[in-house]
Formats: sequence, C-alpha cells, structure tokens
Amino acid sequence: MHARNIFEILMALLAYILVSLLWFGYAVPGMIEYDSDTSLIVAATGSIIWMCATGCIALYLVQKTRKA
Repeated sequence: MHARNIFEILMALLAYILVSLLWFGYAVPGMIEYDSDTSLIVAATGSIIWMCATGCIALYLVQKTRKA
C-alpha cells in the first residue's frame, strides 16, 4: 500500500471521527435540551442519516477488501 493511500484513509477516518464526535457530543445534546418537537425530529433524522452513512462506509470497505 502506498503512502498516499494510507494518508487518504487516515484523513478520511479522522474526518469521520470528528464529524461523529461533533454531532453526538455537541449538536444532538443541544437539540435535545432545546425541548422542541422540531429539534427532536432534526436530531433523530441526523442520527439516522449518520447510521446510514456508517453502514454505507462499512459495506464499501468490505467490498473493496474483497476485490483486492
């Protein structure tokens, strides 16, 4: 594996972790504390989108490793 590929993987992993931490550590608790129906719906929708993205990333990595 080339150094560029490793760098790209590590940067993508770092971005994923940062977005996850910001979403679940900052945005969602703020929305839940706001105690509005709209903010709760947005928090739930964003979390569902996050789960879908995580599943897609996992499937992509599994398919990529099987082809290699």
